[in-house]
Amino acid sequence: MMRESPRDKLTYHSLVFLEWENSDYCSIIEGAFLNGAGGYKGKVNWYDDKNEDVNALYKALPPEMISPWLTTAAEVRCYDVKAKNLDEIKKYIEKYTGHDKRFLDPHYTFSHAARLTYRSRSNIAHYIQNYISRNGTYSEMTRNCQTLAADLCSFLAGKKDIVPYHPINRIEYYNKSHLFLYDSSMYKQKKGETLKGKVAR
Repeated sequence: MMRESPRDKLTYHSLVFLEWENSDYCSIIEGAFLNGAGGYKGKVNWYDDKNEDVNALYKALPPEMISPWLTTAAEVRCYDVKAKNLDEIKKYIEKYTGHDKRFLDPHYTFSHAARLTYRSRSNIAHYIQNYISRNGTYSEMTRNCQTLAADLCSFLAGKKDIVPYHPINRIEYYNKSHLFLYDSSMYKQKKGETLKGKVAR
C-alpha cells in the first residue's frame, strides 16, 4: 500500500480553483516547473482521459509547448474544467482519491469572493502573465505551487495573512501579490540577466 513519505508531506501540491458567473466551466490555476504538461504528454490530473495514449489536452497543445521539462524554471498552468462550482470539482476529486489513484489526501483550506474590480478571464490571464514574467524561477521548497496559490488568493481576495499550506514553505515566504499588477517589460534587468528564470529589478 502506498504511503506518504516525509518529502511528500512537505511538498503538498496546491492550486487555486476559480468559479465564473453564469458558466458551465471553472478554472484551475497551478504553479509548476516549466514544460511539465507538454513534457508529460498532457497527463494532468484534471481530465478524465489523463491516461489515454493521446489525450485531448496533448492533442490541443501547440508544438512549441511539447518539450522536455525544466525543474529550475516555472510556469503557471491554467485549465478550464467541466465543473460549475466547488462542490462539483470536489466530486471529481473524490472519484480519483485513493492509495492507487490520482489524489491521496485532498484538503480545502481557503475560500473567498474575488474582490478585484477587474476580474474577468482576460484580466486574470494578464495578471498571471505579469507575475510569472517577473520571476520565472522554480524551487520545490521556496517558489512553487504553494507560494503561487498563496500569492494569488491574497491578490484576488484582498487578504493579507494568507500563507503557503505547509509550515516549511512559510519559512522564507513573503507575499508577492503585487507582482500580478505590473507589466514585467517595464522593469530593468540586472546587467547580463534575462527575465527567464531571473527576477526583474
